[in-house]
Amino acid sequence: MILWVNGFIPWGSNKSLASMDAHIQYIDLFAYLKYVLAGKNSFSYTFSNMLGDGAFAIFSYYLSSPINLLVLFFNKENLRAFFDIAVVIKLSLAAFTCSWFFVETFRERINNRLKYAMTVVLSVSYALCQYNIAQSSNIMWLDGVYMLPLFLLFIHKVVTGESKGWKLAVAVGYMIIANWYSAGINCIFSGV
Repeated sequence: MILWVNGFIPWGSNKSLASMDAHIQYIDLFAYLKYVLAGKNSFSYTFSNMLGDGAFAIFSYYLSSPINLLVLFFNKENLRAFFDIAVVIKLSLAAFTCSWFFVETFRERINNRLKYAMTVVLSVSYALCQYNIAQSSNIMWLDGVYMLPLFLLFIHKVVTGESKGWKLAVAVGYMIIANWYSAGINCIFSGV
C-alpha cells in the first residue's frame, strides 16, 4: 500500500526501492541471474564476471534466495519492478512469520481480539522497522529477517518438548540455501 500510495514501480512513475547498492549492483546481478536461468549464461564460468571467472560465489552470496526465481517473470527493462516486488514479498513474509511466532509462542495469553490486533501491529512493526527499510537496497539480508522468527519459534518448540527439531533443521537448511551468511547470523542470534 505504501508503494502504491507513493507511486512506486509498478504502480506509478519510475520511483523504486532500488537505490544505492540495489541500483549499482543488484539490478545487474538479477539481469545476470535471468540470463543464467534462461540458459544464456553459466555459474561455472562466465565472461560477465570481469575478464571471466566462475560465479558460484556471487550466486551463493547474492542470488540464491528462492524468491529470486520470480525474476523469470520480468523482462530486463522491468527488473526494478521485480526488485520492489521482491522487497514487498520478503517484508510481508517477515510480518507473517513474526505473527506466527507470537501466536504459537503465546497462544494462551492471546485470547481476545485486542490482543490479536496488537500481535498484528507488533508483527507489521517488526517487518517495517528501520533496519528492514534501510536494508531494502541490500535485499539479500531480508531473507534472514523473515526466517528469524521461525528459528525462534522452532527453538521454543524444541525447548518446550513440542517438537523433535526437524522443523528447525529444515528452516536452517532453507536459510543456508537462501543466504548462508544470514543463516550464520540467525544461528548466532538464536543461540544467544
